[in-house]
Amino acid sequence: MQPKTSIIIPVYNVEKYLAECLDSVVNQTMRDIQIICVNDGSPDGSRAILQEYADRDSRIHIIDKPNGGQSSARNAAYPHIKGKYTLFVDSDDWITPDLCEKTYHKAEESGASITIFFSQRDRKKKVRSITPHEKTSMEEKLPFLDFPAVWNRLYRTDFLLGHKLYFPEGICFEDNLVNWQAVTLADKIAVVPERLYHYRRNSGYTTRMWGEHNLHYVPIYNKIRDYLLESGYYAAYREKFISMKLDVWYHHYRNLPVSLQTRFSAMIRESLTADDREFYRTASKEQCKTVVRLFYAMLDGDKTAAWKFHIVHTIKQVMRTPELLLKRFRFSAFL
Repeated sequence: MQPKTSIIIPVYNVEKYLAECLDSVVNQTMRDIQIICVNDGSPDGSRAILQEYADRDSRIHIIDKPNGGQSSARNAAYPHIKGKYTLFVDSDDWITPDLCEKTYHKAEESGASITIFFSQRDRKKKVRSITPHEKTSMEEKLPFLDFPAVWNRLYRTDFLLGHKLYFPEGICFEDNLVNWQAVTLADKIAVVPERLYHYRRNSGYTTRMWGEHNLHYVPIYNKIRDYLLESGYYAAYREKFISMKLDVWYHHYRNLPVSLQTRFSAMIRESLTADDREFYRTASKEQCKTVVRLFYAMLDGDKTAAWKFHIVHTIKQVMRTPELLLKRFRFSAFL
């Protein structure tokens, strides 16, 4: 008999958290599930923990592979999916006991390609702004592009595999591309307006959050743009895409160490298109904030914009962390 839901769990160096994750999965109130754990060449004790659980629960299937990153681990599970629906769970997180049951019933009732739910990390304002009725139009689907993770939604498996929604390998922030593809392709998106997923920020998260891997936000958004152009969705989603891209790029530039900012800004400048430039010059303040507009004008060589940007940027930084005043107030290499 076909399982109702297949749960894909990529595993790497998470022996400290893995048992809690697996306990939350094997103890789901909906018992008819398949659990695919992909051991991504983990050098710690994670593999032994997986085996211990698999010995006790026949629903657990372990796939061993050389380390290749989270994308390759998720992709490795695709040929083994048997469930009508597919759920992604990160191995250092955990889920509520009724997640599978609630999302499965909502998906069956609505016939949706994707069923969205929420985590404890989602902002209350965003969650409250999304009503539980099914979304079918482009305008209704736009808010889900702001939730780039793949672990806060249940996918109908024939939708996931039929559209070949594989994760790009060798690049960080792969969820962003898959999310854009899934949301734009979905005929219907359903919502379970509950926080059913618990996302863990591990020790060391703050130091890992801003580093060289953040430079990948440039190529990942280039891939999203290529997808939108190739699929014919670019015109329909143009404003949302460019506004979101410019904001994300600026946000990450702002938080990167100084040693990486010049390199990141050079990558951004090289990737800016004529359409991007037209947008930041003509968009409303709602679509493109003043500081974001100044940032891109600075990258394009506008010296007046560069002066204004550093003044505004410094004020914003000092308001958040006053001790950065002397450290952050500096002249730009673009002047």
